[in-house]
Amino acid sequence: MDPLSLIRPKIRDVKAYFIDHTPSPVILDANESPFTPPRKILERMLVVMAGTPMNRYPDMEALGVRAAIAHKDGAAPEEVLLGNGSDELIFYLILAMMEPGERILVPTPTFVMYETIAKSLNMEPTPVPLTDDWDLDLEATLRLIKEKSPRLIFLATPNNPTGKKYPLRAIEAVADAAPGAVVVDEAYIDFSADGPYGLLYRDRPNVIVMRTLSKVGLAALRLGYILADRAVIENVNKVRLPYNINSMTQAAAAEALRNWEEFVPLFGKVREERDKLFTALNEISGIHAWPSEANFILMRVEDGAAERVFRGLLEHGVRVRWFSGHPRVGDCFRVTVGDPHENSMFLSAIREAL
Repeated sequence: MDPLSLIRPKIRDVKAYFIDHTPSPVILDANESPFTPPRKILERMLVVMAGTPMNRYPDMEALGVRAAIAHKDGAAPEEVLLGNGSDELIFYLILAMMEPGERILVPTPTFVMYETIAKSLNMEPTPVPLTDDWDLDLEATLRLIKEKSPRLIFLATPNNPTGKKYPLRAIEAVADAAPGAVVVDEAYIDFSADGPYGLLYRDRPNVIVMRTLSKVGLAALRLGYILADRAVIENVNKVRLPYNINSMTQAAAAEALRNWEEFVPLFGKVREERDKLFTALNEISGIHAWPSEANFILMRVEDGAAERVFRGLLEHGVRVRWFSGHPRVGDCFRVTVGDPHENSMFLSAIREAL
């Protein structure tokens, strides 16, 4: 028997999420924070983790973490659902809300896991191209909503990889037109100068807000969450796997969330470094960078030099994300904002590579 015959054809056609493991001193391809949590908070997190009973299952409902998130975001604990990263929550939302063959709608380019997970669950992705300056094409989006009746719409704002934050009026227009749910993915919202749009589901119950701790210096915890109407949370929770958030993550995340004000200055430091990096990149001949509201910058390498420059960066010990082969951003890199030393090394390396 051919072992591949055991795998569904749909899965055989899906591309696995790619992680580059090339050893590099400067890693700027994963949108991680360059800054660790403040020392005093990190010490408290380690203390509570050390006191976690290893012979007991985690709190299956993660009540302490949900209460801490609710307090931080102004929600009720019953409006919060946790996932092992945002990816797991995307999986749960599609599983709970869609029948096989139904459609999701995604402005593109965007986070690849929306389409990857949808395809693996026998759903049909409907892409809608962003405008030339990476904004939401509202007219085309509303037209496709009317034509395709998508069951789920994913709006990443700020978007990955473009760094663009969509206007609130556009999100509201999409939610008002949508026959199903609209997921507003705010994974990078802490790096936006204007902050989040708030609990949008209070006025529009078909809206689901998704956030994560992965980008703010807590990537190792793998904790994402959604905020939504209680009825949505209650029913999506039915497909959540038991004990999906381990005890260590719960203990550390709750401590971090209770001291959230200690993290806020780090977001400002990232924004400051991002703005410096953006200015420096656009002063380099052969590079075009776009403004960003996230902790990364999308940049185009002109004159067909993307592959040569990418290899040159690796030779200088710098790893960025290259979208090789993508129809719209195949000549682009997404570079995570690092600390001052990392950013300096990256800028020196790219000048050399060019």
